Parts: sequence; C-alpha cells; structure tokens
Amino acid sequence: MPDGISIVIPARNEAETVGKVVSAVINLPCVREVVVVDTASWDDTAAVAASAGAVVVEEPELGMGRALKTGYAAARWPWVMKLDADLEEFDPNLVLMLAEAREPGVGLVKGKWQDPNDDMPMTRLLVRPAIRQIFPELRHVRAVNSGLYLFNRDLIELDELVDTNAADIDVMLRVHLAGKEIVEVEIGRIGHDPRNVEHYNLMAENILQLFLQHYARQIRSADTGT
Repeated sequence: MPDGISIVIPARNEAETVGKVVSAVINLPCVREVVVVDTASWDDTAAVAASAGAVVVEEPELGMGRALKTGYAAARWPWVMKLDADLEEFDPNLVLMLAEAREPGVGLVKGKWQDPNDDMPMTRLLVRPAIRQIFPELRHVRAVNSGLYLFNRDLIELDELVDTNAADIDVMLRVHLAGKEIVEVEIGRIGHDPRNVEHYNLMAENILQLFLQHYARQIRSADTGT
C-alpha cells in the first residue's frame, strides 16, 4: 500500500456527528491524522472533535472552499482524504478502499456511494452535462460531485481553489488538468443530513460559475496556444 494519508473534515456546528466520524476512522492503519476544520461554529464542534483525537484548526471565514484550503494546507501528508462531518451511517472501510485504489498515474480517487434519500439532482441535471460539454475526458466518472475522495494535494495550487461548495469539483478538475487519472471506487451506502431547496439553488449557481471559469480558461489557452 502507498504511504499513509491525512483525513480532512470540514465542520460547522456538527457537534452531534463529528466525534463519531473521527472515532470511526482515526485508528485505521493507513490514517496518520484526522484534521477537523472548525468554521465559525457556535456549538461544541471543536471540543468534540478534539476529544475524539482530531487535530482541530480554525477557519473564521465561511465557505466550503475556504475550509478545505485551510485543512489541506494543515495536513502533514500529501495524500489527503476529504470526509463530511455529517455522515450518519457509513462503513469506515471506505477509507481503506480509497487508499488501496491509488496506482501509478492516479491523482484522485472518488468514492461512489448510494444514498436512498438523495437522487443526486446536481449531478444529474448540471454537473454531468457540464462535464460532457467541457471536460469530455471525465465522462467516465459517475460520481463527479462526490464529496468523499482522496487526492494528491501536491498536484494542485491550493490557493487557486474556489471558496464555495463547488470546491470538491474544482479539486477533481485541477487534478485532471495536472495530467493525472481520476478513478472511482464503489463504497456502498452513505447517509447524509437531508438538503433543502435553498442549498441546491446556491450550489447550482456556484457549480455553474466554476465551469464557466474553467471554460473561459480553456478559450484563453486555445487563443494563446498555451
């Protein structure tokens, strides 16, 4: 198996679940550390995470991308796995499955999961159609919007990641643009807290903006020949 990994968990007011997530993965053989990024929580998220054994770092500014950049920079190992703090049910062995999928040439391993309460509206209606139009080389990736993934942090410039909840997709696109392969691993059933319409509306806007930015860069590169 390749070298060990850091796990980064962004969290905001997730005191009810973050401790369980940390405890489930912190003693796995490939895990060297768990970093919880506390984003302006007003509950006991930081204390609960620390008591479960995580390294807690603070990110006062809101935005998923900001939290991820802070966590990825704080991680001590180049291979970093991002997990969600609100996982209600999951098999910790998914961490091992993703870690074992690293092969030469692979830069990112996506976790492909099923949630009976989530029919993936963003993936079906926006992300995969955008991938087919702008990044057809990635059309084989089914779980393009999965927030459970492992990647080589050294492949990308962390400061360039978007600050929004489109950051997970941005990581994938930047690893792809770095010339590395994106692979998927089936990790079974995952239970998340349910999302509301407002969440999806904002997410759709952020994802659309991300793809437009990358498309504009492609056009500029084609015009300049770089």
